[in-house]
Amino acid sequence: MRRWRDRAVRFLLPGEISEQWNEWNLYREIAWFGQLSAVTNTFISVYALRLGASSFLIGLRTALPALINVFVQIPAARLVEREAGRSRMRLLWHFLMRLPVLLMALAPLLPGPWQASYVVSMAVAGAIPTAVATVSFTSVFAEVVAPRDRARVVSVRNALLAAATTVTVLMTGQALDLLPFPLGYQAVFAVAFAASMVSLYYLGRVVVPQSARTQRQAAQPQEQFDLRRSLANVWAYRDYVRFTLAAFVFHWALNFPIPLYSIYRVRSLGLSEGWIGALSMLESAVTIIAYFAWGRFAQRHSSRLILLAGVLLLSFFPIGTALSVSPWPLLLVSAVAGIAGPAFNLGLFNGLLEVAPAERRATFLAVFNMLMNVTAFVGPLLGTTMADWLGIREALLIGGALRVVGSVAVAYILYGLSVPQRAVRRLRR
Repeated sequence: MRRWRDRAVRFLLPGEISEQWNEWNLYREIAWFGQLSAVTNTFISVYALRLGASSFLIGLRTALPALINVFVQIPAARLVEREAGRSRMRLLWHFLMRLPVLLMALAPLLPGPWQASYVVSMAVAGAIPTAVATVSFTSVFAEVVAPRDRARVVSVRNALLAAATTVTVLMTGQALDLLPFPLGYQAVFAVAFAASMVSLYYLGRVVVPQSARTQRQAAQPQEQFDLRRSLANVWAYRDYVRFTLAAFVFHWALNFPIPLYSIYRVRSLGLSEGWIGALSMLESAVTIIAYFAWGRFAQRHSSRLILLAGVLLLSFFPIGTALSVSPWPLLLVSAVAGIAGPAFNLGLFNGLLEVAPAERRATFLAVFNMLMNVTAFVGPLLGTTMADWLGIREALLIGGALRVVGSVAVAYILYGLSVPQRAVRRLRR
C-alpha cells in the first residue's frame, strides 16, 4: 500500500515526493508522541504530589529545567549548526529526552522521603537533551517544510497531538482511578515510553533535502565562536528583536501560575485523577478543532494577529481557575484554554520562523528559547512563593492580572511604531 501511495503521489504531485514523505512521517511522529506528552503534562505533577511533594518542590519541577535551558540553549545551537549529519545525533538527543519518563516509574522503589525529590530530579535531568532536541527539531522542521506549508503542517501536527492527548488522558485517568497507587502510575509511564519509541522511529524517517544540507553547510561559520559578536548579529535583525521582546514580556505572566493549577486541583478542590484527566481531555478535544480553525485563519492573516488573540484568551485561564469552587466551572475554563493554546502556539512558532534568518536559524532560536527559559525559571518560583504568602486562589488571580497587563504590552510592542519608522516619518515631515 505504501508503494502504491508513493506512485500516486509521484503521478499527482510530480517533484514533491520528498515533501509528502516528510509530512506523513511528521504526522505519525507527533501522533505517537502525544501519549508521552499527555502523561508528562497532565500527571507528573500529580504523581509527585501523591508521593508527598511540597508546593515549592512542584515549583522547582517547572523552574529548574528552565534554568538549565538558559545555559544550554546557545551551546545546543552551536552543536546543531556544526553537525555535518544530524540524523543520528538528533535521534540520540530525542531518545534521551524521552528516557526520564521511564525512570520515573522507579520512584516507589526508593525510600519514602526520596521519592518525590527523585521524580523532580528526573524531570530536571531531561532538560539538557530536551533543549538540544528542541533546537534541532525546529531547525530541521524549517528545512523540510516549505514556508507556504508551515501553517498547515503545524496545525495538522498539533491537532493530531491534541487528539492523541484526548484519548490518552481519558484512558490514563480512568486507569489511575482503577489501579492501586503507585502501580497505576508505573504502568502508565511504561506504556507512554513505549509509544514514544514508535514516535522516535518515524522521526528517524524524516529526510532533510540535499539542497537544504548544502545551503546549511555553506552558511556555517568557520571562525571561532564569539558570544558578543553573535549577540550583536542577532540585535541587527530588528523584526526578530521586537518579536522576541514581545514574547519575553508575556512569558513572565505565562509562567507565573503554571505550577499552581495542579496544586489547586489536587489540594483545594480534591479532584481525582479521573476528573483531572477529563478536564485535560476536554481541553485537548477543543484544541483539535481550534488548530484547524486557526490554521485556516493563519493563511489569510499574520502570525502576529494570531499571537495577540492567543495571549488575550490565555488571560482567562488562571482567573477562571481561581473563581472555580467546584470542578464543573473548570469545564468552561478548559474549553477556553483549548481555543487559546492553539492560537498562541501557532502564532508564536510561525512568527518566530518568519523573523529568524535561515542561515543562522539555530542560533536565533537558541537565543529566543534562552530568554523564554529565564521567565520559565523565575516565574513558577514567584508563583508558588506568592501562593504560600497569600493563598493559592489569590496567587492565581494575580497571575491572571499579570497576563492581562502582558497582553497589552505585547500589542504595543508588536504593533507600536518602531524607531526606524519614526525616523522616516520625521524625515517626510
